[in-house]
Amino acid sequence: MLLVHRKLSVFATSVLHYSIPEYGFEGRDFPGISITGGHCKLKCKHCFATILRRMKWAETPTKLVKLGEELAHKGIKGILISGGSNHKGEVEFEKFSSAIKRLKGLGLKIFIHTGIVNDERARILRDIGIDMVLYEIPTSNGVIREILNLRNKTIDDYYKGLMSLIEHKVPVAPHIVVGLDHNIDNEINMINVVSDIGCNAFVIVIFTPLLGTPLEKASPPSINRILTVMSYARRKVHTPLSLGCMRPRSKPYKIVERKAVDLEFDGIAFPSLEALDYAKTKRELRFFNECCAAIAFY
Repeated sequence: MLLVHRKLSVFATSVLHYSIPEYGFEGRDFPGISITGGHCKLKCKHCFATILRRMKWAETPTKLVKLGEELAHKGIKGILISGGSNHKGEVEFEKFSSAIKRLKGLGLKIFIHTGIVNDERARILRDIGIDMVLYEIPTSNGVIREILNLRNKTIDDYYKGLMSLIEHKVPVAPHIVVGLDHNIDNEINMINVVSDIGCNAFVIVIFTPLLGTPLEKASPPSINRILTVMSYARRKVHTPLSLGCMRPRSKPYKIVERKAVDLEFDGIAFPSLEALDYAKTKRELRFFNECCAAIAFY
């Protein structure tokens, strides 16, 4: 008899090409939309605006409304709004607030990358009715300076932003990128802080070198380091926990997906066939065409 513990929610969207015919599941719906097109003033070393190329572009509120209406007409149920950052580490969504409200009126579920927020930006997000903020929190001032290219911000600015979102009751899913920091202790400490502040969901992603970025020849973190952070997060974080889409896919790193199953992570994005075959022997599987931060709702 199969002993079922936590159900495992499996997530895949159209942002990446993904198809597992053995399970009748593919990546579709919930497209990513960049409100800055391919432009980013910050050019973080691990992304360098390359991820924006995978998204649909809507650089004005009018274009966003038109695209959102087209998607809703096709039966799309939700979107991820993203974009490049300004020199303050912000995705400038403010001038799109009325357009986003209009799309909410069409019944679209809307997730958003915001970059750093403050009280004013948190209030705007609350008034829009954003369904989820995907909030990447760097793990040290060194990462902020050396990787994110920010000279006028500190880790406290990110923590204050998270607190603002919580205080204004804006749903938020902090993301940690394992391996951007030289020191695992900083990653552990960030998990402690986020756990103490609170959140609606927590997402772990793993630094993966991308072609066309300054870090394309860098190495991902060691598997032992990844598993240590994952194990600690599962013990410490009491909100829904997902293994996110950014992670190495080579054969040695397949163990990371299996570890997420064994640790009873609540969600996993774009799992391999091997991971699904392993998971079905231990967990009851559910499939969703949404960002994995949607685990907060399931």
